[in-house]
Amino acid sequence: MSESNDPDTIAILGAGMAGLAAARLLARAGATVHVFDKGRGVGGRLSTRTANGDASSTQGAQFDHGAQYFTAESDRFRAQVAEWVAAGVAAEWEGRLATIECDAAGCVNADPPGGKKRYVGVPGMNAVAKRLAEEVAEAGGRVTTGVRVAPLKRGAGRWRLAGESGEPLGDFAKVVVTTPAPQAAELLTPSPALSNAAKSVRMTGCWAAMASFAGPLPVDFDGAFVNGPTEATPLSWIARDSSKPERPAVGGDHWVLHGSAAWSEANLEVAPEQAAQSLLAAFWRAVGATPRAPTSLAGHRWRFALPENPLDERALADRGLGLFAAGDWCGGPRVEGAYLSGLAVGEAILAT
Repeated sequence: MSESNDPDTIAILGAGMAGLAAARLLARAGATVHVFDKGRGVGGRLSTRTANGDASSTQGAQFDHGAQYFTAESDRFRAQVAEWVAAGVAAEWEGRLATIECDAAGCVNADPPGGKKRYVGVPGMNAVAKRLAEEVAEAGGRVTTGVRVAPLKRGAGRWRLAGESGEPLGDFAKVVVTTPAPQAAELLTPSPALSNAAKSVRMTGCWAAMASFAGPLPVDFDGAFVNGPTEATPLSWIARDSSKPERPAVGGDHWVLHGSAAWSEANLEVAPEQAAQSLLAAFWRAVGATPRAPTSLAGHRWRFALPENPLDERALADRGLGLFAAGDWCGGPRVEGAYLSGLAVGEAILAT
């Protein structure tokens, strides 16, 4: 049955955790599912980048420059994480964690964070997203990346999707929008109620820096939450990515540095190189080490990184239009929140 006349055809916009979780559930239930994402690969903020420096300590090094890890609080997500671990696409990260408190006088180590189990994808954070995408395909669904979907149009009771350059993408009975809230608000315009709900969510940006060093740094922890006012530090988190399980054995020390929401928002339009240099300078101050030149340094801006005020609902639905929404801005943030939101929107569709 073609996408043009199948009453169960569903387009999902966004191949992050929420979109892929929904797609797998729906495809396994027998729906015809097609996931579209503008990125080069699946995963969204579950992203891994490989360094391109010339030094031998840089070649092949990789960085989880988006989501750093995930925890599992709910029974449903714990079961999913156990499946990923059994499949070899996730593992517990047993890195030594710290908390750093910064003020005008400097930065000091404080009490370490609580002993939650923290998991990462292996060999990179995007591995769990790739696994979900494979399971979508195994269930008969499709995942297409590198496509920007134009504003939604409806005709003859169906959604007619097209790319930004006008290429037709198919007709669908239902559309699920799982992009970040500000982008979702635009796509959800045909349903004022859903669009306004998405508009009410504020999402902050985050600058990430990826730094490689030829040898190990004199830092006695593998990750740290960094707290303090913006004038004391631009950082919120630092992590030795090379301490995570099953990372490439390329030598050297490889760190991800995340800017705080306040600092990132105030510096969203600076050049990536400038943001990375600022975060690296703050890194040396935070860890109390003598600065050394990195073998590679790059910056990446996450324009919509974290919802400040997520909605109470796990999923949004306009059943009359066949338009739905999910994401980490629905019902709670982070990887687990996005996963549960994806399940919720899938179950809402199956209940219609």
